[in-house]
Amino acid sequence: MIGIICDSVVDLPVELAERDDVYVVPIMVVLGEKSYREGVEISKSEIADYLDYNFARTSLPSPADVTEAFEAMYSKGYDELLVVNLSSGLSGTYNLFKTIGEQFVSEHHSVKVESIDSLSLSGGIAMLVHKAIRMKERGDSLRVIASDLRSRAGIKNIVYFVLPTLKYLKQSGRIGKLQGSVGEILDVKPIGTINSGGIFTLSGRARGMKKAVEKMVDRLIVAVKGKKVLCLALYHSGNDSDTLALVEWAKRKIISLSETLLTGELSSAILVHGGRGIIGVGALIA
Repeated sequence: MIGIICDSVVDLPVELAERDDVYVVPIMVVLGEKSYREGVEISKSEIADYLDYNFARTSLPSPADVTEAFEAMYSKGYDELLVVNLSSGLSGTYNLFKTIGEQFVSEHHSVKVESIDSLSLSGGIAMLVHKAIRMKERGDSLRVIASDLRSRAGIKNIVYFVLPTLKYLKQSGRIGKLQGSVGEILDVKPIGTINSGGIFTLSGRARGMKKAVEKMVDRLIVAVKGKKVLCLALYHSGNDSDTLALVEWAKRKIISLSETLLTGELSSAILVHGGRGIIGVGALIA
């Protein structure tokens, strides 16, 4: 039987994350000197409150937790495992899962493992997992599913997101401190994307969240024009009224592009690097 293992940055909707054939391994969030399993030992609201006055960081999942995922799925009869992870260009998570998967196969010769570098994050990966589940349900083999996902990762998986503040990226060194300071003063909101190599890159910018979200949605619509859209994603962080209003506006603008729309809150890992109020959209194309 085919089972799916992924990390929590995949941001699967609840109905997918809680399936028997899916196992989500939490990444670690570091607040001060303490590390917590995302969604298990600390909540998003607690992290958001901490970020009001402090900076946080993330680290790889515990190797023991990753090993437990393989063991738990195998014990339930899943001897063909599809492992889908956060882009290797953004984290060492993919390599960690791949290494432990190879070790697991060496100890359990009946097990087959296919490791997928999503070259994406959050809803971008969730769309790939959704595609894998649909393929599994129609009877496709592990090898066929893995080949399909690899052919889409970084190429047919489009993701854009708007960050409400640059201070966390500035603190982590992911952007220059001068660039970050100027952006804050001018209320410039960056529009980010993940390029074909799975690396964060700046796609554009606009003054104010409303204009930035409008520009982001326009870019997605242009990117998929004339193409078949298999799935859409719409994610956010925080639940303030302004953010939710922009999310609803974005939903109305893109909903007609596909019959399938995945929605939800962003993982704590992304919250740590972007804060409350992030809005992201994505599309998986044929």
